[in-house]
Amino acid sequence: MKDIFKLNIFIWILMMMTIYVSGNAQQEFSLDKNPKMVVEGTSSLHDWEMVSNTANGSALLTLSNGKITGMESAKISMDVNTLKSGRGGMDNNAYKALNADKNPTIIFTLKKAVLQGNRWKVTGNLEMAGATKEVQFEVQTAMEGSKVKITGQTAFKLTDFGVDPPTAVFGTIKTGDEVRLNVEMKLIP
Repeated sequence: MKDIFKLNIFIWILMMMTIYVSGNAQQEFSLDKNPKMVVEGTSSLHDWEMVSNTANGSALLTLSNGKITGMESAKISMDVNTLKSGRGGMDNNAYKALNADKNPTIIFTLKKAVLQGNRWKVTGNLEMAGATKEVQFEVQTAMEGSKVKITGQTAFKLTDFGVDPPTAVFGTIKTGDEVRLNVEMKLIP
């Protein structure tokens, strides 16, 4: 009788573990094509933006009942030269300021993500222009079928990365130090 009782407890524990694992599964995702990365800033002449629709990356997410309940790891990289403003001279000044010849890639590596209401506070290392600094993004996620849509933003100073804000026309046009980075991307399993 004791053996049957022990067997029943063992079976019950296995069933509970199976339910928990099936309800909370970690899954590897890859960055889908055509992400949108927008860098926005100001200058003494006008506001500006540079856009890239090219990036690579992956993330390990925890899903529970069709919702994202954890961000375990993520790494996203983008080639500096994919950022375009529509103005060749501005693009070249930006590439030069970011030292793109020696540091051709901008990389974000997740350190931690905390769910706060319906938004995530995401902290990670941003590598740019040969420097690495910790930044925080405010991120929203949504499931679209099996894909995960992520939108988020952060702001930082170029000088924090050792980048002198670009100038043009013999220094008469000056770029502001603070820039905003907005991201919109989809992850696929």
